[in-house]
Amino acid sequence: MNGGRATTLFAADQYRNIRRPHVCFVFFGIVSTFVFWKPLRALIDFTVTHDYASHIVLVIPISAYILYRNRQEIFQDIRSNVCGGLSLLFVATGLLWIRQRYFSELASDEQLSLVTLAIIFLWIAGFVSTYGTRAFARARFPLLFLLLLIPIPEIFITRLTILLQSGSATVAYVLLRLLHVPVFRRGFMLSVPSLDIEVAEECSGIRSSFLLMLTTVLVGQFVLRSFWRKSLLILAVIPILVLKNGVRIVTISLLTIYVDRRFLHGWLHTSGGVVFYFLGILALIPIAILLGKGDKGAENYSPKPPHSPADRICSPSSATAV
Repeated sequence: MNGGRATTLFAADQYRNIRRPHVCFVFFGIVSTFVFWKPLRALIDFTVTHDYASHIVLVIPISAYILYRNRQEIFQDIRSNVCGGLSLLFVATGLLWIRQRYFSELASDEQLSLVTLAIIFLWIAGFVSTYGTRAFARARFPLLFLLLLIPIPEIFITRLTILLQSGSATVAYVLLRLLHVPVFRRGFMLSVPSLDIEVAEECSGIRSSFLLMLTTVLVGQFVLRSFWRKSLLILAVIPILVLKNGVRIVTISLLTIYVDRRFLHGWLHTSGGVVFYFLGILALIPIAILLGKGDKGAENYSPKPPHSPADRICSPSSATAV
């Protein structure tokens, strides 16, 4: 009887030790959200009002899902590291100070990028303080995935849009010539029989391009093992972005010329990006399969590292498995 009671008490104590760091981190997340609610609300508004930022709403749910999915590996050895967390907190504070001191005159979206980066450092600081550097090493992908929350300043989006417009117009011109469709190009303007097509900013496909890039990052993480293969897969998406958008322009042009003029202002033109997004995914599949040959395995967390000096000095031992 006494042995059974002792075992029950030990299990209850172990459960409390396991539960405590999770409760602390959730509390930290709630407090930090309350403190930084104004910039986080600005980030939400930015996502709603900018088409190219629509992928941002997916970042936190995906990161949280990956953390939950791999919780057994990530939280198998919890050793809080307050010193490491304070170091990252110092970086976050420094970013906020730099923004206030030197970049207060920048546009609101550029300031928001810097503040969002500071908030991400703050969240990672809370994670390291609560769970330690070993847990961070195993959770580095979902935590660093949060960097995709950072809104890209308008100046860079403008330049990227111009590059996509130029590349898409070139691909569309080449494809039309290969299909023996008479075409004349002037910059972003393509002239075909009975139709002039302007590859405008809305036709750059930048919204679906960011979504395809996000998907590629996830595919590389879960399908490939080595860093250089993941990098090659991400680089491979760049020509695919231009190619899929060129195919979209040609498809709409041919349907408008030879089928029905209403295709020029129809659903495929205004909201058909999702169709060509899946076309980009189909183009990525053989590349991922080719890169995956000889590189078998899913996502690769680092093996358990030895005790670091920071863990020995600054990290009191806490709970272990979840």
